[in-house]
Amino acid sequence: MLAVDFEYYTAHQAEIVNGHLGEFIVIKDARVLGYYKDEMTAFTSMKTEVPGTFMVKKCKPQGKDIETYYGSQVVFA
Repeated sequence: MLAVDFEYYTAHQAEIVNGHLGEFIVIKDARVLGYYKDEMTAFTSMKTEVPGTFMVKKCKPQGKDIETYYGSQVVFA
């Protein structure tokens, strides 16, 4: 299910980002259910849905939608 929603997002990313840059989109069954100003509101709007049946994603232009996190601790196991 999420694969279909992600494919929908990537196929329509340019039009989704246009006018909604920085907002959070909710997609379920390859349909846009809404745009929200923050992530918490987007998740709260889906509180009656089963987790894993919808996707919440921040609207960012292609190539800028990958986030990298850095940490100062390295652990070798």
